Amino acid sequence: MSKPASLLVCAAVALSGASAAQAAEGYPWRQHEAPYDFKFGNEIDTHQQTRQARDGSLNGFFYVRFTGMTTKDRYPVATHVDCNAHTDCSVGWTLSGKPASGQFLYHAMHDHPVFLVGRSDIPQPGSYAHFHWLGQLMQPNTPMDTKGYLLQLQAVDRFCFVHHDAEMSMPATGKTCRENGGVAVEPGIDIATHLNIVTSTMTGM
Repeated sequence: MSKPASLLVCAAVALSGASAAQAAEGYPWRQHEAPYDFKFGNEIDTHQQTRQARDGSLNGFFYVRFTGMTTKDRYPVATHVDCNAHTDCSVGWTLSGKPASGQFLYHAMHDHPVFLVGRSDIPQPGSYAHFHWLGQLMQPNTPMDTKGYLLQLQAVDRFCFVHHDAEMSMPATGKTCRENGGVAVEPGIDIATHLNIVTSTMTGM
């Protein structure tokens, strides 16, 4: 194959890969229809669709619903909802996950439960900052080991993510995303919106 022809083939492959990625970013909500049929067995299943690979790892999509409101600093407001009850959910992040164990520590109201994860158990390379458990999370008075996945999120859009009470983020108040209790999200790796792990080299796990 001549050099110009090989360059054309490489360019076509690169473009097809980019198109595939763009198509994936817009993957519609299909109520866990195969192949994105993995379920955690808790509330996250109302706004995630992932598939499980043979090695146990996950890849898929994390959904939001845009409220139609915009903050003072011009971020569209988005939040998690039950996508089975809404027809206008869209992909906020792509996600990848690795099997892991975390030790449940505490759960503050209107925030994610916090887990202790062994430093050497955090996958590398990557930005695996959210531990999500399997099944219903028991919340005893003492820490307990829990099976789940460490998730890495990559935002596909620009928005202000408000985890709870997003409808109260009225643009008429003239508040920024931060002032509305939100996190400003830009396309790319995101560890801020769902960060819920602490770590130590001495976890006891």
